Amino acid sequence: MADRQLTFRDERPDKLADTIASIHENRHPVSILADQLDDPQNIGMLFRLADAARLSHLWFYNTEESILKNRKLKRVARSTLDYVPHSFLSSDELEILSNKTNLVALEVTEQSIPITTFTPPSPIVLVIGNESHGVSDEVLVYCQQSIHIPMYGINTSMNVAMASGIGVYSLLEKLL
Repeated sequence: MADRQLTFRDERPDKLADTIASIHENRHPVSILADQLDDPQNIGMLFRLADAARLSHLWFYNTEESILKNRKLKRVARSTLDYVPHSFLSSDELEILSNKTNLVALEVTEQSIPITTFTPPSPIVLVIGNESHGVSDEVLVYCQQSIHIPMYGINTSMNVAMASGIGVYSLLEKLL
């Protein structure tokens, strides 16, 4: 199988289990930590993004684990829940994670820099925030840096799943 899909009609592998095992062994050095996400469709889209970009892990903080049973989430995620590595963190686990790896918030702050000028460390955990309130102050204190997506239009925000996709692929472009 080629490293990526070249056309819509590319043949998919016969042995899906072997392909999934290979992907698990060859994940990219980028993960996402989602802080207080509560929209099932956005969470489902994150699972799809994690699969498409071969992310190392999806971490959820202050999100109820029961949300994974939501019908809309499952429909949007398209079975990626079964094989994308994911965990729900307690506050103690968040602190441990922050001591092990680089947490970088995708959030406009007084210290944030444009993602276009950011040189990412590897591995990296991209921290994204709640659909309405962004990354909480509670989580921002664990982030080593903040980056933002330059906004050239009138609106100053975008959907969290869309912003995550832009952020993930910008980081991968620089890391791979």
